[in-house]
Amino acid sequence: MRIERSVVIERPLGEVFQFIADPRNDPRWCPKVDSVEQVDGEGPGPGSRYVTIHRPVPLRPARALDHRCVGWTPPRRIEWIEDDGVDRYEVTYELEPHAHGTRLSQRSDARLGAPKLLHPIWRRGIGNDIAGQLRSLKNLLESSS
Repeated sequence: MRIERSVVIERPLGEVFQFIADPRNDPRWCPKVDSVEQVDGEGPGPGSRYVTIHRPVPLRPARALDHRCVGWTPPRRIEWIEDDGVDRYEVTYELEPHAHGTRLSQRSDARLGAPKLLHPIWRRGIGNDIAGQLRSLKNLLESSS
């Protein structure tokens, strides 16, 4: 299943790229992320890998997520594979200049462990989560200007 959302952030493209390129910033704008630890690579970029502790389902135990950078074209594109053993996401961030700063688009291709009957509900929930995260990122980056 594919889920896509975008936001315009009133910050320069390079600043937005630098911030989102480092998953260790994720707890600041992704409420479901508890912590992120880099386990491979030297800083953000190709070959970097992180262990992210997240809570994808409210009131359920946290899961460890393997978070790997698989594509890197600064300052325009980052590709990730995120897998917690139940769900797997191929996430792409695309950035482009916009009259008011930077347009950030997130595309997530999800393979869910939930039964197919629940996929429409999960799709709506994941889309809402992504939209909320992008709003949080926008607010965070714009308030730090």
